Amino acid sequence: MVAIPESKLKSPPLAPSEFDALMEPSGPFEQKPALAVATSGGADSMALTLLAHDWVQKRQGHMVALTIDHGLRPESAQEALTVHGWCKKRGIEHYILTVRDSGFGIQGGIQEAAREARYRLLTSWCKDHCILHLLTAHHLGDQAETLFFRLARGSGIDGLACMPVVSHRHGIRLLRPLLSIPKSRLEATAQYFGQTWVEDPTNKKLHYTRNRIRNFMDKYRAPVALMEQAAYLAERFGNIRNLLEKNLASGLTTSVSIFPEGYGVIHPEPLMKLPPDYALRALSNLACTLNGDDYRPRTEKLQRLYEEMAAGSIKNRRTFSGLLFIHQPNKNRFLVCREPKAMEGSLLLPPGMPAFWDRRFHVAWTGDRGAHEMLCVRALGADGIRMLKKALPKTPEKPVMTALPSFWRLEELVAVPHINYRNPAYGHVECKARFRPAKTLADLAFSAMNTRQH
Repeated sequence: MVAIPESKLKSPPLAPSEFDALMEPSGPFEQKPALAVATSGGADSMALTLLAHDWVQKRQGHMVALTIDHGLRPESAQEALTVHGWCKKRGIEHYILTVRDSGFGIQGGIQEAAREARYRLLTSWCKDHCILHLLTAHHLGDQAETLFFRLARGSGIDGLACMPVVSHRHGIRLLRPLLSIPKSRLEATAQYFGQTWVEDPTNKKLHYTRNRIRNFMDKYRAPVALMEQAAYLAERFGNIRNLLEKNLASGLTTSVSIFPEGYGVIHPEPLMKLPPDYALRALSNLACTLNGDDYRPRTEKLQRLYEEMAAGSIKNRRTFSGLLFIHQPNKNRFLVCREPKAMEGSLLLPPGMPAFWDRRFHVAWTGDRGAHEMLCVRALGADGIRMLKKALPKTPEKPVMTALPSFWRLEELVAVPHINYRNPAYGHVECKARFRPAKTLADLAFSAMNTRQH
């Protein structure tokens, strides 16, 4: 635990009135707002928790603090309990959420996977408890680090726009009111409240790129002015991103179609007539809509895909960002659907309990099979297609069919909602699967799914 002596604090604490002004761009809020704050126990998040608690009390609202125990370090459980004790003393409602018990496993790159598991767990809790607004303590230094990190990775406009004050994640409003505030002021704020904090030692490990950037900035005492300039650049990139999105609208309506089965079609001729930046953005939007990812594909990979499409060098099919791009020259189009090996595995689902499968489909089933009955949701796959050949002689193309969500009881196919198939033996069971991507093709009205016959 860390506390900076008051004599060494050079930055003024953040006053509640200043925080009120910082919250204004994050609105609108309910008359009596309900908030959740991601509280790791660091100086930044403790300062945010205390400020947000004051803010919500003045408005007769309700706030909870949520701490994630990833289980990645032996001391993480005890740190979460320490934060719980701090909140309890101040009358702040607090809950500890444990990744290992949540079903949101951590796989692949530790930092990125842990961040995704954290957001999934936080937003899932908020949805379960009818809380729309989730606050995080990202500050000015985090914004500057993000810009430098994404510059190093060769990110495009979307990446360089960095973190917005308000965004949506898994159906929850994600608010970052402190993006203009340097870390030193948040430490001063925690100290002003008489609040100590914990430090995560993994933030010092230099084999992570972001930590090396942070270490470089700390070593050379990067002034606040530099971080402010980086944040200003991120804001400018954000404005350019919004302009691109707005101007892309007419191009998307002629070059890309999305279908409720969770696949898309690219019409190459109108796509290639778009300015290259718009065409790349169209491909990026399409990828995020169809693969369910929160982060856009890397710019250099998008550029390579675009060049191959323009040159006509994709003769059959190509994988990209968890998707299959299948060239169909006889129809003068590319069929884009999920790559089977990139899809989520089986999901056991009890009756009346909706869930999100493959980050794209809202699935649920009802019936009188009993409270302990479970159906399995998974991709239809080649085995499911074989079972359906006699029952449904006319079905969508095989790559689309393979990726459709289907309901199973052990090895018995129960239903495939998108083609209106239901096993006669399960006439009392109703299964639903609706395409609900986290990111739509665009934010404008034309992004409604194309429901014409295919």
